Amino acid sequence: MHLDELDRRIVGALQVDGRASWRRIAEVLEVSVSTVTRRGMALLNSGAVRVVALPPTTTTAILEITTTPQRVDAVARELAARADTIFVYVLGAPARIVVEAHQPSDGALARAVLDEIPAVEGVTGVSASPILDYYRTLSSWMPGQLSPTETAALNDAFGRQPPVAMPKLGDADQRIQDILEADGRAAVTDIAAAVGQSEASIRRRLAGLIGTRIDVRAVVSPTLLGLDVSAFLWVQTTPAAVPKIAEDLAASPFVRYAAMTMGEHQLVVDVAVATLEDFRRFVTEGPWTSAVASIRSSAVLAAYKRSGVPVDERSAFRR
Repeated sequence: MHLDELDRRIVGALQVDGRASWRRIAEVLEVSVSTVTRRGMALLNSGAVRVVALPPTTTTAILEITTTPQRVDAVARELAARADTIFVYVLGAPARIVVEAHQPSDGALARAVLDEIPAVEGVTGVSASPILDYYRTLSSWMPGQLSPTETAALNDAFGRQPPVAMPKLGDADQRIQDILEADGRAAVTDIAAAVGQSEASIRRRLAGLIGTRIDVRAVVSPTLLGLDVSAFLWVQTTPAAVPKIAEDLAASPFVRYAAMTMGEHQLVVDVAVATLEDFRRFVTEGPWTSAVASIRSSAVLAAYKRSGVPVDERSAFRR
């Protein structure tokens, strides 16, 4: 699937504010409402772009899973089907799977690493690195399709990391989040009917939830934005250097995810760039590299889940 410049700008608007009306997006992009509506609906109907309520930022861990070569695909599918996984990528050099997973309760990580995942046929090893801090997540990634002025016009809070471990949502708000996790652009009338409250009540609840407790954003394959080279990096440095390196990483529009981990490597980074030459420059010339002791990097061969959304293998969403 090919996206032209306007398509990518519409995607950028949905990355900034997934529930922005087509009229508001048209005003910011200075394009006719009919054109934005037609193009935007085509993107959503194709399945190449999904607008969902992203999973709340919670306590998570990065898992690395090794498998027998014949079982990589099957294991990745099973991991993507788990409710606790946020992203599932198959990597090269050597082939293995990297996963971000929620830790919803005490003992959940131990059960996953020691019992549940090793029991999956084909798994040969599992390691886990709990996340200590987040510097960029996909809820704050939009690789430059919009100008800062356009971004602020749609959502002046875009880019701020949400707080971790917010109090649990009430029943009605949780039902709203469940609906938005399936369809971030669900109509207020449909939400009201499903929750059993008035449209006015739902509008008030949405105003209080979105941007503070719930992030609604477009989820899209980097390839559709012209970023054909995706990689996952493990960065080793001194603990004292982590904040400055993380600040430099978060300033890059090509960094989709950056977090501090417990373990041998202090930072993990998900990056997407246009070419291999761009990747070479990213890891050799970026300001963040000056305090780095070592980098382990692997190409992302395929995505089986992004931002809690399982990937349809037939769609352009996979790469």
